[in-house]
Amino acid sequence: MPFVIKKQLYFFCNLSVTQLAYARKSGFNLGENIYNEAEIQFSPFTAGSLAGQVKSGYKFTATGQAQYKGRTWYRIKDNKWILGTNTVTTKKYASIKAKAAKTAKQKKVVALANAQVGKAYVWGATGPYSFDCSGLTMYAYKKATGLTLPHYSVSQLYYGKAVSTKKLVKGDLLFFGSKSAPSHVGIYVGGGKFVHASSPTVGVIKSKVSTNRSSAFYPSSARRVI
Repeated sequence: MPFVIKKQLYFFCNLSVTQLAYARKSGFNLGENIYNEAEIQFSPFTAGSLAGQVKSGYKFTATGQAQYKGRTWYRIKDNKWILGTNTVTTKKYASIKAKAAKTAKQKKVVALANAQVGKAYVWGATGPYSFDCSGLTMYAYKKATGLTLPHYSVSQLYYGKAVSTKKLVKGDLLFFGSKSAPSHVGIYVGGGKFVHASSPTVGVIKSKVSTNRSSAFYPSSARRVI
């Protein structure tokens, strides 16, 4: 049987071998499940020819390819085989890792923003006990991601990329007032809400993003910094 040399692949997973084997044997649809370990075999044509396991992130160069019962198998080191559906290309793996890192940063920003709710508003303050609006966003991003934003809402408008206020993701910066010179800024935390240092009267609060253009909480623009 002819073999095709393949580019470098990664194995990427998050279920145990026992769960993986049981799910396959039972015919369950694993869908987007990602495994922690996967079996490698001595032959793709012999059922149960277990040769060991490889861990998530295991990197290899396939030296051959075979089709058996509608499945693609890749030959790896020591003439052992791994099922193709348990592998991704290096480019895809890098994309998965980058997306996971981005999501983790977004979650940190949101968690840190939420933790400031209830603290005081003080003009010019950048935390950790009180904030003004840009001071809060500056504090959350610095502590969660290491990124230093300027302490001015208009200047923060030029960080990241512009996104639609109708397609927000957690961690996005929301600006209010003039599009070119916003007077207020907050952090979108999901669920149609944002956290912001509102005023000396109410301090740091969580508010609903308004869809009413006449509302003070209707965003004029949004930026995705992460």
